[in-house]
Amino acid sequence: MSPRPQEPNESTDDAIWQDLVARLENTPSSSIDPEAGSPSGTTAEERVRAIFEAQPALDAGGPRDYTAADDDESYQPPEPPALGVGDPLVVLAWLGAVCGPISLVLITMFWRSAPSSVMLGIVAVVIASVSFLIFRLPKTRDYDDDGAAV
Repeated sequence: MSPRPQEPNESTDDAIWQDLVARLENTPSSSIDPEAGSPSGTTAEERVRAIFEAQPALDAGGPRDYTAADDDESYQPPEPPALGVGDPLVVLAWLGAVCGPISLVLITMFWRSAPSSVMLGIVAVVIASVSFLIFRLPKTRDYDDDGAAV
């Protein structure tokens, strides 16, 4: 009797499992690890179970069961800098880039008879602010930097 042809996508897991069980049943019990404590004359399933039970059990705790060891109680984080501290030109450029479009929307909604010079002035401030911020960007890129800061 010839073996039946196997379908292209058919799994062979069952045949492999049966072959593994048959080989384990034919294995003499002396080849099993003596520390596992499996007596001779047991079935293959009992020997495999004894091997796995002899392994040290892992703690099944979750990520919230972890408590960090407080080794260094003397660490004090540095004080953060004040919020208003920075390069005044950069702060002014950010204000112009953000507040300019907002003021244009508000003027369009509430002051319809605003002179065109006010609108052009606000547009010029926005363009100058954005240009200054783009000009301050780094000119080269460091490809060796992975971005981590300690």
